[in-house]
Amino acid sequence: MRVGLVGGGPAAVCMMENLIRANDEMNADATLDVTVFDPSPHPWCGPNYAPDMPEALTNVYTNTMSVRYWDTDHVTNWFRENGYAHYLGTNFAPRSIIGLYLQDTAQKAMTCMKAFEFVQEKAINVTLDDRVVVVETPSRSYNFDYVVLCMGGSNGFDPYGLQGQQNFHITPYPLKDTLNGVDADEHVGIIGSGLTAIDLVFGLIANHHRGPITILSRRGLLPAVRRPSIQYNLRYFTVKGIEDIAAAKGSFSLKDLIELTYKELDHAGASRQALIDEIHPNRYGIDRLRDQLARVNDGEIAYQVGTKMIVAANDDAWYFLSPDEKQYLFNHYRHIAYSLCCPMPQHRAVKILELADSGQLTVLRGLKSVTKDPSGTFTAIAEGIPPIDMDRIFSAASSGESRISPLAAPIMDGLLQLGQARRHPLGGLDVERTTGRLIDARNRPQPKLYALGPAVGGALYVLNALIMLAKHTVHTANSIVRHYQENKQSISV
Repeated sequence: MRVGLVGGGPAAVCMMENLIRANDEMNADATLDVTVFDPSPHPWCGPNYAPDMPEALTNVYTNTMSVRYWDTDHVTNWFRENGYAHYLGTNFAPRSIIGLYLQDTAQKAMTCMKAFEFVQEKAINVTLDDRVVVVETPSRSYNFDYVVLCMGGSNGFDPYGLQGQQNFHITPYPLKDTLNGVDADEHVGIIGSGLTAIDLVFGLIANHHRGPITILSRRGLLPAVRRPSIQYNLRYFTVKGIEDIAAAKGSFSLKDLIELTYKELDHAGASRQALIDEIHPNRYGIDRLRDQLARVNDGEIAYQVGTKMIVAANDDAWYFLSPDEKQYLFNHYRHIAYSLCCPMPQHRAVKILELADSGQLTVLRGLKSVTKDPSGTFTAIAEGIPPIDMDRIFSAASSGESRISPLAAPIMDGLLQLGQARRHPLGGLDVERTTGRLIDARNRPQPKLYALGPAVGGALYVLNALIMLAKHTVHTANSIVRHYQENKQSISV
């Protein structure tokens, strides 16, 4: 069974693990021949887990970051065996250590295959040709039975057209490189107020930065403060619960989503109003952070239950909503979903508050523009305040859309032009919910072509969490092995 993985980051590691497991679990008796294409200098890490400063921190507990969705102990065992046990429990590991875990796991997975090849070239074209899928690189072409697009997203977003300007950084990563030239007394501006901005602040402070730091964004919405974890399994807002409603009614609407949310909150003994207040905040920036820190241990669990439901909505509820309802949620609630699902650890929130109270850090909302004058000064214009002059600007912003990697765009365009894929109205390629199979121009799932991650940004809402990649690759690997078995039986008959 020849499988090509286009992209060699965390999604590829999860795919390899799940192909091995699916082959064993289904007794497929296939010899696995896997080829991975990726020009990255840091195979298996992707940009998120490449070598960097320890201030580039994961924002979820280490024990939830297993590449084996069915085996949560896999990551905790690796941390214990490799001298990193102090990052377990309710602690957060530097992303570069997760990168080491991914690299080690990939190396071990290779040994479980009949054949393996890592091609450190970019794939430039993928086409379905008769019974095989062809992957082309600048030097040659390869034939496969199945191909999975595991390509990551774009690393940078430039909302104000500053790229190419001296002292503008379209992405702060890797921190160890981009922070090297920053003078300790510069006024540093950060466009965007999510987790990337928080990483950047901590990187600057680790480098003994003395100058002012200003976080600017349209909404001024910092990541939520992570509340204590709870042991609670969803009862109603589940895959089955969503599928049952969709089957009974022939659809699943926004009204159904809200009713199911309230039903789950009531069952959990959580406050409906508490979740409503999180989704419709009346505080922003440091005020919201201060309020969340004051309430973080108040015993209310609506936030924790709500985030569990948002993850479930990503997989299933989102898929069933109408295009208009998806667009409405995307336009009005995407930023809140990311704030709640991508929170910052409490100790980081405390430090951010200390920096703000000391006057070194400012968080502003209502950003309208950032320009650079001939003298080299950047000027930000925001609602209700005088212009702000800064020496250096980092973009930590997100467009909110599925930002496709420049390496992925030609491949996707080629598939679309041939009708072997179709575009999702909200970005990326359209896929089948339960398998990840690409949907072609004639509305047919392609049994030999699959996609994961940012490439399917419109079809599946939240993309970048390792736990979500691990879950999606279970479905994809099962679909591939099942189709292989059925095809083999058909040929033998």
